[in-house]
Amino acid sequence: MKIVILTSNSFRHKYIANVLSQNFDLKLIITEKKSQLIEDVSDLEDDDKTFVKNHFEQREKKERAFFNDYQQFPEVPFIQVNDGEINSEFVFEEIKKNEPNYIILFGTSIIKNPILDFFDGRIINLHLGLSPYYKGSATNLFPILFKDFEAIGATIHLATEKVDDGPILHQLRPQIEIYDSLHDIGNKVIEKAGIELPKIINLFGNGDLKGVKISGQGILCKNKDLTIEKLRKIYENVNHKTLKIFLQNYKSRCAEKPIIENI
Repeated sequence: MKIVILTSNSFRHKYIANVLSQNFDLKLIITEKKSQLIEDVSDLEDDDKTFVKNHFEQREKKERAFFNDYQQFPEVPFIQVNDGEINSEFVFEEIKKNEPNYIILFGTSIIKNPILDFFDGRIINLHLGLSPYYKGSATNLFPILFKDFEAIGATIHLATEKVDDGPILHQLRPQIEIYDSLHDIGNKVIEKAGIELPKIINLFGNGDLKGVKISGQGILCKNKDLTIEKLRKIYENVNHKTLKIFLQNYKSRCAEKPIIENI
């Protein structure tokens, strides 16, 4: 099965690319640089600047710890594009040259036409978040803001024009433990997704799995809405007491937000 992945360039993205390379004929990796605005702290007060810098430093440190065995992308053809260029004609033509059975998306900007139309039904997105409960960006952070730990996870779905709205192939939740940190939880989602994604691709490719369309509005999350005050609250909400309460009521809490599990 021939695969092309459109992704970014952090350790988590290298991990997923390596997993795909180990399980499929990975023909091409296209990485999109992240916007520098995400980590820009130039306009912040000193306390906020320190807090945000520490947030990204801790995220990278923990990501390195989880995915230290995947410091490089696998040795397959590789193209890097700038932020906003993932939908360029150049990228489209490079993908077509490789004639993939499937395109896998993980961590890029929103994919648009002509890629969507040309590969309709063959683009699989690994979305960090549980649709339809949380859609958009930072979808494993916003649930913690509301102490909604049962809504943390990943959704593997077919990509459509509407963001995070395509038919769902599979969903998963991480194994949260009582002393987990914010970044432990996030990386556990990615780690588990790397184990289950190849199985889902095979099931779908063999015709043994159909996408399920789920209705429901949920919450549309945007990076611009993730204020520093909200991020501070998110950190505060990941503590021994809060996680203990969640884990004591795990089954009933998860039952309130059912997910589609095909493994």
